[in-house]
Amino acid sequence: MNWFEVDHKGLAKLLERKGKAFALFELVQNAWDENATRVDVTLERIPGSRNARLVVRDDNPTGFANLSHAFTLFADSAKKGEVCKRGRYNCGEKMVLALCQEASIATTTGTVVFNAAGRSSRRSKTDSGSIFTGILKMTAEEIQECAQAMSTLLPPAGKVTTYNGEVLAPRVPIASFEAVLPTVIADEEGYLRRTERKAVVNVHEPLPGEEASLFELGLPVVPTGDRWHVDVQIKVPLNLDRDNVPPAYLAKVRALVVAHMAERLEAADANSSWVREALQKAGDLVPNEAVRKLAELRFGEKRVAFDPSDPEANNIAVSRGYTLVYGAQLSKPEWEAVRRSNAVLPAGQVTPSPRPYSQDGKDLRLLPEAEWSRCIRAVVDYAKRIAPSLIGREISVRVANQVSWPFAATYGGGQLTLNLGRLGHRWFAGPLEAINDLLLHELGHEACNCHLSEDYYKALTRLGARLVRLALEQPETFRLQREVQCYTSPAVENEAVTQAHDAAPAAALV
Repeated sequence: MNWFEVDHKGLAKLLERKGKAFALFELVQNAWDENATRVDVTLERIPGSRNARLVVRDDNPTGFANLSHAFTLFADSAKKGEVCKRGRYNCGEKMVLALCQEASIATTTGTVVFNAAGRSSRRSKTDSGSIFTGILKMTAEEIQECAQAMSTLLPPAGKVTTYNGEVLAPRVPIASFEAVLPTVIADEEGYLRRTERKAVVNVHEPLPGEEASLFELGLPVVPTGDRWHVDVQIKVPLNLDRDNVPPAYLAKVRALVVAHMAERLEAADANSSWVREALQKAGDLVPNEAVRKLAELRFGEKRVAFDPSDPEANNIAVSRGYTLVYGAQLSKPEWEAVRRSNAVLPAGQVTPSPRPYSQDGKDLRLLPEAEWSRCIRAVVDYAKRIAPSLIGREISVRVANQVSWPFAATYGGGQLTLNLGRLGHRWFAGPLEAINDLLLHELGHEACNCHLSEDYYKALTRLGARLVRLALEQPETFRLQREVQCYTSPAVENEAVTQAHDAAPAAALV
């Protein structure tokens, strides 16, 4: 005794939400899975009625191996053990029959008819192949939708497929690659088990008006809105309605497409949700080179990550034309991919701010006051005289003599360091304009250490104004010009240091 029965009309109502195109897809996929080389589909309005006639014919020499499978739900399908065939549930034809007012299936082993009287068998057979004929209630809009749906199919090689007499043009993929992907396959007892198999993945350019979709062996499964159609050449892990896949599976497929199609991606793709989801959910499948390509598309060739450990480096990067990438612009998984591929380096590594002193640095070689020339002493005294009027505090000044130290001068904490090794004796001899230029630059750091900040800019203009006022009110403060005129010969002021300075790279001001 049967455990349960299926209400034909109730099932038909449930299936209406799927649209009528799925009926054509179910019948076509069955033919593609068989040893057929040609599949012909016709769908035409029956004159004077609200119905349409659907006919699907194939040339499989053996036809239906077991005709009872045409009307038995979930009977064991031989195809569920073959990973490269689409069938697995053995319910497709039954779903189609539920939508029909009447139908018949003729094959090499007989004919079965479905009508208002029920199901009946006939002895008539086909010489080869199978013919499905169904009468369905369909609107003109539904017929048009079916025509549109059929045009989206990707017929496999060796399977000529026609719709209403027109051959569905084969589509050549723009790229193909192999990957190990999740799938389902029947075990020895016939139970479907999840596993993984190597698969060929074909990438196709959507035709105008088409939405990019995920395909299983040429049949559309779910629209993705991605850049391309992706056709997986083994069973994909479908739900029972055959209209979706697990999110993790789609993310993995997307990541593989990103990995293999990186050179074809554009800026719009790099910023799209599907590419970002690929990195977020399956970023480990995207190689470093592809991650760097995505970073270039999103942020340009010159890009750095905001570096909280070196604020001035961020400003230097911007001033040099770099795009500054902030933490909130990428998700945590995206940052993980970016960091392991060095796709976006911190600003402190690319445009580091000047750091004259470091914890592991060598001691700075200072020039003893006893060895200061009169010009050096005059500049030191001048700096000490003007500092209180400019920054409101007295300063100490020391003189370094180290060509290998890359800084001409530094200031911080009330201490000014002048590097003879970089400046050379000639600088200390004047003119006063060059000396004031350096002193204003350094004393500006009393207000701000960042060269590119607005605070530093304002400090420099303020110091310049104060220096002018000081020159007008206390001109005797600027007697430096007379004092440095003592400089007459490079030999007197250590010509060797001067020549070393001339030969050294340009010094930095910090």
